[in-house]
Amino acid sequence: MNKDLVIIGAGPGGYEIAVKTSKAGLDVALIEKNEIGGTCLNHGCIPTKALYKNAEVLHIMKHADEFGLHDINYVFDYNDVKERKNKVIEQLRNNIRMMLKKAKVEVIKGEAKFKDEHTIEVYGDETLEISADHFIIATGSKEKMVPIDGYQLPNVVTSREMLDIEEVPKKLVIIGGGVIGVEMATIFNELGSEVTIYEYFDRLVPLMEKDISTRLKVYLKKLGITVTTDALVEKISQTDEGLEVIGKTKKGKSFSKATEYVLMSTGREANFKHLNLDKINVLYDKNGIVVNDNMQTSLSHIYAVGDVTGLNMLAHVATYQGFKALADILNENNETNFQVIPACVFTFPEIATVGLTEEEAKEKYGTIKTNKFMFRANGKALSMGEVDGFVKVIATNDHLIGVHIIGPQASSLIQEAVVLINKKVSIQEAVEMIHAHPTLTESLLEAVRGLIE
Repeated sequence: MNKDLVIIGAGPGGYEIAVKTSKAGLDVALIEKNEIGGTCLNHGCIPTKALYKNAEVLHIMKHADEFGLHDINYVFDYNDVKERKNKVIEQLRNNIRMMLKKAKVEVIKGEAKFKDEHTIEVYGDETLEISADHFIIATGSKEKMVPIDGYQLPNVVTSREMLDIEEVPKKLVIIGGGVIGVEMATIFNELGSEVTIYEYFDRLVPLMEKDISTRLKVYLKKLGITVTTDALVEKISQTDEGLEVIGKTKKGKSFSKATEYVLMSTGREANFKHLNLDKINVLYDKNGIVVNDNMQTSLSHIYAVGDVTGLNMLAHVATYQGFKALADILNENNETNFQVIPACVFTFPEIATVGLTEEEAKEKYGTIKTNKFMFRANGKALSMGEVDGFVKVIATNDHLIGVHIIGPQASSLIQEAVVLINKKVSIQEAVEMIHAHPTLTESLLEAVRGLIE
């Protein structure tokens, strides 16, 4: 079998590019050994956000008194929650299958390995050999398990298994306070678990703006989630009652916690070791497959996109990297700015960020301006009863270089900031743009206005 392009992996970095490739007139094959949609759809973004919505409804119910709704009785059924989550996943899978079929993309189920620089073997119901002019590797990443003593015990799980547990655990310990850890903490806390987070670094979501990390810890504790930072978990033990997590802080203070489940939320690693890359001399390092700005590997006709590169493990980044690779294959122009990437965290309240943190900005530019606007001063936030949080803006040379939001609907508000930063809109131009009132977007406006007033 001969193809113009073979894409290995049908996640966000694979299926959208396959459709666009086919529409461009190229003969393309899409290889996937598991389910269409990749980790994002099946074991990550989508099921997590489906559960988040259930948690959000419960969160609202718990605060119904504030809106004059008293003595509300309801029955919570986790089986219905799981069924709804699974329906969402299956509906989106069907949508993708239909999109691929309509675009006449050949989808092949199986695991791919490189036989030589222009040929792969696909092991599925039968073994196929496929040659192609170009390849895009989009095999994603997998959960990383830190080999803590006891990590292989029953009920010590990754986020993948956590999304499919049969019932809400009474007690849950989360090792790792990064994005996945705090999202899972928020969700299962609202669903009824007693949640404890142990984070190795000195703050939660340590790669984000420090002010965001500090405020998030306050909000999680307000929700009833126990947070210990600077924590080194040394052992997970089996007890008659369940599991026990044992460790000490970096100051030497010992801790232990009895729990039903332990969620190992200790990061992800690029998934490429099965591809036989050494045989064809495609370079990789400890983070993932090495690529240039056009997403080309050390072999110019083989590209890699998404988590497998280790550059930025976000689904939307994988998609746009795929578009960048395809543009290079088609000799088309693509000016996507991969320095301006929004990221969202679905906690209560939400977090969204784009551009440089204050620390990064000072290191890069030296002289910067910052300002912060609190949601409690925004009319729409007050009327919604969601006043926790702020918008923090960072600027230099009369334009924004970073925006960091923790507050209501942060995931929607961030896109305006993406445009302002990406297009290098001047501060004066930004504040002269009329914003509707009363809206949450006025919080970003006021934060930017504070840079010049």
